Amino acid sequence: MIVRLDIRYIFTLFVAFLFHIGFSQVPYSLIKKEGYYGLKDDEGTIVIAPVYDQIGWSNGDFELVDNLIGYSYRGKWGLLNIKNKKTSPAIYYKLSVIEGGNILASIKGNLSNQLFYGIIDSKGSIKISCNYFSIKPVSTGYLTSTYDYGVIKKGFYDKDFNVILSPINKEIKVVNKRVIMAQNFLNKWSLFRIDGIDSPFQNYDQFAIIADGITVEKGGKYGLLDLGGESVLLETEYKQISGEKEVLNFPLWEVRNFNLKEVIKVKADSLGFDTDTLMAYFNGSKERLVDPNSNEFIRGDQKSYAQTDGFILTHLQRSNTWSVINPEGDLIIFGKDSICYDPPFFYIFLKGKWEIYNQFGSQVSDKAYQNISTQLFSMIPVKNHHFWGFLDFKGDEIVSLKYDSIGKGYNNKIAINYLGKWGVINLFEHWTVPPIFDEIAIGAYGIITKSKKTTSLLSFEGDVLYEIIGDIFDHGSYLEIRTITKQKGIISLQGDIVLDPFYDAVGKVGNLFWAKDSLGTVLLDKSGEYLIPPENGISEVLNYCAELYMIKKDGKYGFINENGNLWIANRYDSLLCFSDQRCGYKLGDKWGFIDKQERLIVQPIYDQVFSYKEGVAVIMQKGKFGLIDPAGKLILSLKYVSIDPSLGNYILKNVNGDIGIANASGDMMLRTNYEDIIPIGGELLVVNQDDRVGLMNYGGYMKLDLKYASIERKNQYIIIRHLPNE
Repeated sequence: MIVRLDIRYIFTLFVAFLFHIGFSQVPYSLIKKEGYYGLKDDEGTIVIAPVYDQIGWSNGDFELVDNLIGYSYRGKWGLLNIKNKKTSPAIYYKLSVIEGGNILASIKGNLSNQLFYGIIDSKGSIKISCNYFSIKPVSTGYLTSTYDYGVIKKGFYDKDFNVILSPINKEIKVVNKRVIMAQNFLNKWSLFRIDGIDSPFQNYDQFAIIADGITVEKGGKYGLLDLGGESVLLETEYKQISGEKEVLNFPLWEVRNFNLKEVIKVKADSLGFDTDTLMAYFNGSKERLVDPNSNEFIRGDQKSYAQTDGFILTHLQRSNTWSVINPEGDLIIFGKDSICYDPPFFYIFLKGKWEIYNQFGSQVSDKAYQNISTQLFSMIPVKNHHFWGFLDFKGDEIVSLKYDSIGKGYNNKIAINYLGKWGVINLFEHWTVPPIFDEIAIGAYGIITKSKKTTSLLSFEGDVLYEIIGDIFDHGSYLEIRTITKQKGIISLQGDIVLDPFYDAVGKVGNLFWAKDSLGTVLLDKSGEYLIPPENGISEVLNYCAELYMIKKDGKYGFINENGNLWIANRYDSLLCFSDQRCGYKLGDKWGFIDKQERLIVQPIYDQVFSYKEGVAVIMQKGKFGLIDPAGKLILSLKYVSIDPSLGNYILKNVNGDIGIANASGDMMLRTNYEDIIPIGGELLVVNQDDRVGLMNYGGYMKLDLKYASIERKNQYIIIRHLPNE
């Protein structure tokens, strides 16, 4: 025989079994009659008639809360008092017992199937209305949350059901029985006392619990609060805190101007500049110095990005928006996606469109554009519906938006791409060069156009000045022409031929042009007249100095004048440029000096020489450096491993690595007693001795004692780091 059991019957038996287990712990047992449940006591007396769908709690538990028990009727739950038989209406979708002998209840929303939770006490009184997305019991009270437009917001009730925090927070953490920490939607943590007393401890970036209290961090700086949230044990100024007496300080920094007047002192990891703004850095966070004279710092989440004409563009990292502050400190433009300053306008990017504002923060045009470019001749290039045009300073469209793209402008002419081809218009929108070219460039020389293989130089009026099957390149003071076979020549900015395109390389040195091919190098003046013809045999023109041209011929070096005449014969193995009327020369492997008349000043006895500077030259022999005067007399012995003339005075390093300074007369201004000497401008030198630094002037007078960890220049300030024990 096959026995079939209805699944509903099995489920009913299972629920009855669970309730029976629960009832075995209390003096009541479950009775069932015609599918309905009631209760009877140990003596068999019916206490609750069998008229309910279920008795117990919606999670299957059975636990009396004082005399209360839950019941189910037609799919909803209510409360039943076993002692007086009173019931509350069955209006709840769930009822369950939670910690503390209270009852977690839920109802459904009117417009959705979302459950909303509340709390009922053991007497059946509603302590927290069913308004919450969730309620979680914790040791000190109840965490609540709401669900608004996809965002969960959290609040807190104490054990007596007093509202400590409304549900407006991103996160809530219980610290102990006296304190909770709440995080707002700007990710800042604040301390709240469970006794309801207001706390001044607000807006921290993070916190942590240690044995001695609550460590809090704000802008990369740490402090310590007591565990009761009543007092500050350590101010928020430390790099690290492990305990009340275990702290790590930030280094102490000092900022001075070049008169050595103190501007500010601050404890930080480091100081530096972001654009023009002095920044302090703390554990990866930063603050910017707004007013150095007032020691005022503001939070580092708003940083200066650019400062020009007195305006400051700022970026708020938290919201990734940009704003503008005017010279008076007023906020004139706020909360934009991007801002570009093109005086006198601000181009504002917001929600995928560009707008134009003036320096007073007023929108110039009531239209928004796809793109905006830098002004040309006081006109603003703008793009809409994939076409470009121009606005005037009032925001009116003075050149219609019909062009494919806009190029550079010069001499009141603008390169324009129209229907896929380039041309040039003037400020009246008349074509001076028709749009028929593949490429166009505009500059001081005029207009260079290219179409297929032909490149042309045009005047600003559109007249053809020069044309070549090849390319034309702008080199500033001349135009290089290049054939399709890579042969090169030169034309003037007016289109006149200086060098026909027959050469492998061309260029300009001084006021003259040169060209090179397999036969040698030629030199020409701007009219194209040869100063050095090919048959002269010069292989290179290397430099121009003291109105002379350094040349190389037959493997030797010499100088010619601007007329192409040999001034100093090509008899030397190498030459330096003239300086102080003297020129370093090399014969064989030794160096000396001659003057412009090729008279011998210094015999070729040195391994290396450097050009004269203000009557003094650095020379080197056998790896040691010294100084000579204009006559070649040794004024500083050849005993230094390096001499740096970049100061005007001379930084010397001896064989031990110690550093000093000599002047142009060879007199020692600072003996080589220092480990390092670094010029920072303003005739000030940072000197290092025994791992301590100080500040000294070129005269050797100590301006700041040797007692600091570091001194350096950053922009207009001298930045000083104190030693750790300070």
